[in-house]
Amino acid sequence: MADSGAFSFVLITGLAGTMALVYVPLRIFLTATARSRRLRLLQRIRRLREELAQPLDT
Repeated sequence: MADSGAFSFVLITGLAGTMALVYVPLRIFLTATARSRRLRLLQRIRRLREELAQPLDT
């Protein structure tokens, strides 16, 4: 029985380690892409505001 408990512990620990190895880089990637998307959107809004502030050339 003790051997079964040790095997379960190693199995759960291995699965947790694998999950961390997948989750951490994925989370970093998704955070970075969301930030870059947000930054591009803010820059686009700034450009539109600048364009709207300029008088029309007619």
